[in-house]
Amino acid sequence: MKIIRKYIFKELFLPFLLSLLTLSFIFMAGYLVKVANFIIGRGVPLMDTLYMIVLSFPRMLSFTVPMSLLTAVMIVFGNLAQNNEVRAFKASGIHPYHVMMPAFIVGLMFSFVMFVFNDQVATEAGFQLRKTTKKMLIKHPKALIEPGRFVKLNDQVIFLAKELDGDTMRDIVAYEVGPTDQPIRTIIAERGEIVSLPEKSAVQIKLYNGSVSDAKSKGVQSIQFESYEFPSFGQEDIQRMEKKMKDFTLAELLVKLNGSQATEEETPRLWTAFHDRIAFAFGSFIFVFVGVPVAILVKRGEVVVSFAISMSAACLYYVLFVGAKTVSMRDLIPAPIALWLPNLLLLILGGYLMRKSVNT
Repeated sequence: MKIIRKYIFKELFLPFLLSLLTLSFIFMAGYLVKVANFIIGRGVPLMDTLYMIVLSFPRMLSFTVPMSLLTAVMIVFGNLAQNNEVRAFKASGIHPYHVMMPAFIVGLMFSFVMFVFNDQVATEAGFQLRKTTKKMLIKHPKALIEPGRFVKLNDQVIFLAKELDGDTMRDIVAYEVGPTDQPIRTIIAERGEIVSLPEKSAVQIKLYNGSVSDAKSKGVQSIQFESYEFPSFGQEDIQRMEKKMKDFTLAELLVKLNGSQATEEETPRLWTAFHDRIAFAFGSFIFVFVGVPVAILVKRGEVVVSFAISMSAACLYYVLFVGAKTVSMRDLIPAPIALWLPNLLLLILGGYLMRKSVNT
């Protein structure tokens, strides 16, 4: 049995590593194009840009590690089934569960590692990425402006400029948002500019010829203006920048929930973030638990087939999770039920497929 376990562990390593590198490249491809544009087209220093890439990796690994593990499992056990090695094990008196056990152990280990990684590393990296993005905005005000796309300039302003002509922006739509990112004020302007304030190490957004309206007002109440200025944003604001819910560790979420800081509106969102962090980390084990019997039943160990099945299964899982988060944040279903339901459904499916694969 030790020989079989070592064999399974060894066979899983290379497909997992290659899948992780491939998926990471796919996830980063669009970002790398944007990075090249920053460096070549907008004069952003190389080291600043590379630092942003490094900070974006942890959140990406939260998705690519479980998917890579699933792909590796599909390849290894698909080959075992395709070459009738699973039947050979059974004929030798070795129960298929003993062959599957190394993969389950790997899945469980990765789940605990990703639990700590997502809670401690990914949250802090995400927070530092927000800070770094704001620092880049101060150093290179127009680097983050993309015509036709909404950009979050700071924690209070979401901004869109349809045209960017040198230092002048035209056809502008901006939203001032509250703590929960809900728009509280809508601003429309013909043109605008982002002004650097070197003496304060800050930037300020100025709009011209437009209107301001209350986004929460039921009636149409707007005020016309010739000039509108957002509060300046600088290094002091970055130092005072607070973490958002996605940046909190589990300990910080519990402190906020048990203290008097959480409002009635925030409580469902905090519980959603808390259970989401734990339930999502166990995706690695869930993927292995479902992937092993699927690979044995499909009996196809080709890389393309395994990759396609893995991507389909991962998309289904993530869609279920997004739906669970939505109903939980709206307080339609309690967070402990909603966020653990996708895992429970896939565990039931995996158990059914497991029995079927063993009996074939």
